[in-house]
Amino acid sequence: MTSNNRPARNFSSSSRANLWLAIGDETGSFEDPPSASMHGVGLILARPATLLAALDENLDGRTIRGRMDAPVEGLRSWLLSQGAEKADELTKHHVREAWLYLRTRKEVAGEYSLDATPSDPVLTHLLAAFRWLAGHPGIVSLGIHGSGKEVMTDFSTGSDPMATIGALYGRILALVRPFLGSSPRIRVLPGCRTEETNTASILRAGRELSGPSSGGRLATSKTGGNRTLLETMERQFWATLATTAGHWPVPSTAAARQIAFAGSMNKTELVSALEREDAQAAKLLSAEESRLNNLADLACSLMAASCDSAQRDLRIRFPNPVGPNVRFFSAREVMA
Repeated sequence: MTSNNRPARNFSSSSRANLWLAIGDETGSFEDPPSASMHGVGLILARPATLLAALDENLDGRTIRGRMDAPVEGLRSWLLSQGAEKADELTKHHVREAWLYLRTRKEVAGEYSLDATPSDPVLTHLLAAFRWLAGHPGIVSLGIHGSGKEVMTDFSTGSDPMATIGALYGRILALVRPFLGSSPRIRVLPGCRTEETNTASILRAGRELSGPSSGGRLATSKTGGNRTLLETMERQFWATLATTAGHWPVPSTAAARQIAFAGSMNKTELVSALEREDAQAAKLLSAEESRLNNLADLACSLMAASCDSAQRDLRIRFPNPVGPNVRFFSAREVMA
């Protein structure tokens, strides 16, 4: 993996700590453990200055920032034709919607190389975005994936899928920690999700829950699932490092561990913490959270497209390795 030292915009009094931001996303229905479909987490990992500069980069006449504020190019008219249910998708670069569209285009089924320029504009622009992220010298794209059965067997710490997702995040970040230089500080913003109303974290909360629900699901911020994910993530991170024969010692105090590695499911809380240690990172996250989330979705989709292609009518043939800063592990490689 490489790091990127491109100049960034000037912000006031950013710290000189070796700070890395990790923004995550997940794929798969974790409430369906026996499923053969892909389950996993993907994320982007970079220094704040690198992420800021990356959003200003130009790809085929549009900035990455502008691309992340809109659907995959060519997809807007199809989303509009789907009615009000897709209205929220008109303001974000959500790769799932591109896959849904491409399934309706039987004429584009088959296999394409990553550097192909097919006739369908949506597929062309999706491949361009994948190429940009896979080749970026300063953004690391990471993930762990496997079938539902593999993931839930190797990483489950009980009946709560939020704990499994947290374990995946913690393991993948511990595996790359040795490559991040001296005394890195990792700040993680995992992707938000909803849960079925009868799942373990809701039952564990033990109280009447209020707040918006959708289709019998509640946001994890209402259920205690966020706490479960973060606690499991941090426990798995340090447990993984503790197996390295003392090479990467675990700090002895909770305060020292939190300085080195900390996550939050709430942007506002993470921004408040970052304001005390790195002004640039705080301002970046405050202004660009949705765009960073869309980049994380792109990384997670890059993992799915490169590691799950046998399950798709439309397949993308990736080079090996996919890119210098891309690493997707199978659950079997890194089983607990």
